[in-house]
Amino acid sequence: MTQNQMLLGDFVKRLTRLQQNLLLAARAEDWALLRASDKEIVVLVQHIYDAGLKDQLSAPLSSLRQNYQHVMSLLQSEMKRTETQMKQLNQIRPGVLAYKQTIEGGLE
Repeated sequence: MTQNQMLLGDFVKRLTRLQQNLLLAARAEDWALLRASDKEIVVLVQHIYDAGLKDQLSAPLSSLRQNYQHVMSLLQSEMKRTETQMKQLNQIRPGVLAYKQTIEGGLE
């Protein structure tokens, strides 16, 4: 096995592992792991480009692109869900504050 083949194999393994981490982190809503996996992927892809292996790794990079699109879809759904929750909380906030003031005022 040539050094180039070993390097290609190493990149494929690392890309696969990082893609799995990225998807698992997104599904688990583990934002710290998602951010860390994203940073590692960026560094690895830069190494692939620097090594001139973009064309030889086009299939794994295409898979990575698809996984990123899926993760972005999950993140957008989470963002919409969070925005909805924030709107709901802001709508009931005056009532909660009034209740708190009543409770605190009644205890004095």
